[in-house]
Amino acid sequence: MQFLLLLSALTSSIAMAHSINLVCSQSDKQVSCKGGFSDGSEASNLPWEVISYDDQLLYQGHTSNRSEFSFQAPGEDFYILMDAGPGHVVELDITDIEQN
Repeated sequence: MQFLLLLSALTSSIAMAHSINLVCSQSDKQVSCKGGFSDGSEASNLPWEVISYDDQLLYQGHTSNRSEFSFQAPGEDFYILMDAGPGHVVELDITDIEQN
């Protein structure tokens, strides 16, 4: 019986797990991003970094209280990393950024 209770507790916590999402678009030289979680919750005050393909840190900051951030597009290829803790890291490549 205790085994079934333990199993039930573990599977319910797995079902409640959620992932982090990041969507970015570029208009002219400005890149605008919005983060969030798959359960619809905000991703405010999370650290983000813009990193070049040769691993140089180009920009860094924290998401706003509306889970947003923006930066000037660098003149080189890059990716964006947002980290909400263990198991909640998202990486977005320049090729995944919507062009407006």
